[in-house]
Amino acid sequence: LFWLIYYITFGFIWAEGGDYWQSYYLEFILLPIRILAVYFTIFLLIPQYLQHRKIIHFATGYLGLILICAVLQRLFIFFFYEGIAVDQNQLWDLTGILRAIILINSTVLFVSAIKITQLWWLEGDKNNHLQTIIKSIHSTDRKDEIIEIKAEKRINRIPADELLFVEGLGNYVIYHTQDKKLISYTSLKQALEELPEYFIRIHKSYLVNMNHVTSYDHEDIEVGGNLLPLGRAFRNGLSLHSKEQKAI
Repeated sequence: LFWLIYYITFGFIWAEGGDYWQSYYLEFILLPIRILAVYFTIFLLIPQYLQHRKIIHFATGYLGLILICAVLQRLFIFFFYEGIAVDQNQLWDLTGILRAIILINSTVLFVSAIKITQLWWLEGDKNNHLQTIIKSIHSTDRKDEIIEIKAEKRINRIPADELLFVEGLGNYVIYHTQDKKLISYTSLKQALEELPEYFIRIHKSYLVNMNHVTSYDHEDIEVGGNLLPLGRAFRNGLSLHSKEQKAI
């Protein structure tokens, strides 16, 4: 729908002396190049480089893309428009290439601004979701619950809130506290069922104690100085309600 509106609008705007046939024909042969430039930018350059703050890579790729598309546009105009609809000019017309750069760049910047705004909204929604989780955790009573962990042929009794996170490694898990690790032969799912509600699953291999979360974003969570990955499947499914969390 966007490209249809774009085509109709600019075909109408660029018509000279009421010659809409030439104007719409020119827009028709140039539209694929602009579509290529736009989608290459918003689906490759922005997510791969700009979102990861690789500014130099993004700028280099973007400038190269605009230049290549401008040259392609000049070739399309020369072979499919000037040689058919109007008197043919020189192939490598510097003014024509500069004009192509400006027009393509304007189109890409317009659509990219919409895409970046969309990504900004999504990022805000993700962070608001995590903030809600943190606020809910801090509003609950922290109990000195004692849990029993079978490790090294002994039953270790420690306060649940001293646990920072639990790491799953195949058929055993590692309970991490501030000063030690306990290895127990059980599953991560079983460990979660035996822990209080403020332990939630953030990844297929990690449970975290939300009382010890110090920072977070939509990619990882910091617990006790450790950055733990936030799994894609758990980003929108995190819950503090035990029944929902244990179902995960």
